[in-house]
Amino acid sequence: MKHDLLFRLAELDTAPHTELSTAELDRRERLLHTVLSDTEQPSRSVVTALRRPLVRRVAFTMAGALAASAALLAVAADPPRQGGSGPLSAPEVATWTRTAGDLIDASSTGSSPLVWCVKETKGASGEGGPGELGNVDIRGTVASMIVTRHSHAAYCLAGSDGSGVAVAIGPAVEVPADGITLDAQGARGSGSARFHYAVGSMGSDVKEITVRDHGRTVHATVRQIRTLPYGRWTAWWPDSDYRDLLTGTLTLTLVDGTTRTVDADSLTK
Repeated sequence: MKHDLLFRLAELDTAPHTELSTAELDRRERLLHTVLSDTEQPSRSVVTALRRPLVRRVAFTMAGALAASAALLAVAADPPRQGGSGPLSAPEVATWTRTAGDLIDASSTGSSPLVWCVKETKGASGEGGPGELGNVDIRGTVASMIVTRHSHAAYCLAGSDGSGVAVAIGPAVEVPADGITLDAQGARGSGSARFHYAVGSMGSDVKEITVRDHGRTVHATVRQIRTLPYGRWTAWWPDSDYRDLLTGTLTLTLVDGTTRTVDADSLTK
């Protein structure tokens, strides 16, 4: 809608157009705030005494309304974010962090993601008992872990909103002290809820593993298995790529400080 009256009045104003100073802008904002916060109904004498300020009040209110309308148009013009669906909700996947927090002692906290994973893997394996938890971590609001009951193991991811997934995996395998394997991988979900996961075994000299794939850098969670000369590593990350295979690289940091990089393709052959 065009305000013809305002345009005509502006054309009759012969004064040159000048930008408001900082002080004038501050004063205008203070006046506008005062006007908008004034909700009292004035008496007749007050209206008469403040007739000219009342006109200014209407002008300032109109300016505020126009500014608000422009802001609403700007928001409406912003394209909506891509949605998605999957075993983990898109808001949960969006909280992902490249470095995981440590929840190795979380089995005694009763946190909902842990409870979800314990119950879900119990139903999948058909075996009772709480099972043994390994590689427990949290990235954002999503916890991930390996749950092992007797000879059955599953990699589980669960969000704080009750969403989650458990994937059956094989047992850890013995590898050289500075070696690594890729035992399970895959992608789940679609759109902004899509994520990739990877699980592998590692030797006793492997201290850190950094996964780089499809533009993401992930510091994997590494845990040695008690009484065994090897351990497990796990990682997951948001991934909108259509491919389900890990195609990047993995950089191993050994206990002596040396590093070496391995192509993911070589681990799948």
